[in-house]
Amino acid sequence: MNFFLGISSDLLTNEGKPCFGEQPLEAIYKENKILIEWMDPSIQILSEKETSKYDAILLNSPKLTKESINPKNNKLKIVSRFGVGYDSVDLDVLKKNRVVLTNTPNAVRRPVAVASLTMILSLSSKLMIKDNLLREGRWHERIEHMGVGLTNKTLGLVGFGRIGREFVKISKILFKKVICYDPFIGKEEMKNLQVDKVDFNEIAKTSDFLVVLCDLNESTRGMIDSTFLNKMKSNSYIINLSRGPVINENDLIDSLKQNKIAGVGLDVMTNEPIEESNELIKLKNTILTPHSLCWTDECFNSIAAEAISSILDFYHNRKILNRVI
Repeated sequence: MNFFLGISSDLLTNEGKPCFGEQPLEAIYKENKILIEWMDPSIQILSEKETSKYDAILLNSPKLTKESINPKNNKLKIVSRFGVGYDSVDLDVLKKNRVVLTNTPNAVRRPVAVASLTMILSLSSKLMIKDNLLREGRWHERIEHMGVGLTNKTLGLVGFGRIGREFVKISKILFKKVICYDPFIGKEEMKNLQVDKVDFNEIAKTSDFLVVLCDLNESTRGMIDSTFLNKMKSNSYIINLSRGPVINENDLIDSLKQNKIAGVGLDVMTNEPIEESNELIKLKNTILTPHSLCWTDECFNSIAAEAISSILDFYHNRKILNRVI
């Protein structure tokens, strides 16, 4: 019996080729009974049409909601998320229909850590501002835009998961001190990486550069709000590479406009794509990237290989290493 695999078409380039290359798919090609189909590129939310057709879905941007599955004709057995986050997938409906969910935590660990450091270095050196000075013929204004050194600064981190730990490893040498807020990780575990565990109030007051790398859930949604932002230093920066809704965007905009913090580097927004009318775009103390700063050839090749490996593990009834549910 054939096994049908649907793949998100937002993973195809304009030339119609996999953005992660053909190599990760070669393991699938070797399986004679696994048939691959690229899904309709217009799909934003999976429907009964897809879940009644495919045994497995390699899912990138499209969402899976409670309306996506009809128990009476569901064929879907596994969803392999392309990336580490899975807030776009309704876990309850998957559990009710006994659909396996996997992600790719190992593949994104180093790329997201590097992207976080890229944001810090870009903000601290005023990279985007200085780029604009040159392009706009304002060379002699460069003295007015001095960068910020890091050797006496405190790096704050919200979230001490795999990405957070990788980020600390490649970043801690640049800073005087590293602190972290994560209620689920013990003090000693952080200390092993020379990180001091602090509470939510302390991370706001002490951080010079605050990097958000936590999951999005009901306890973290909107956790960075006006109350938190008002406690931060006026010369501090926020970097977010987790999920946009972790930060209350309206409160952040107000803080930036009132110069309550120095600036932000955001790879994620509340609404994606970001609205053209969003005030963040007009503010000069922001660096904004379209949820893709960590995207490299190495990153996507590794993500695809890890995601496909989970599908093959399921197909062959092997243990799935990256199983979420």
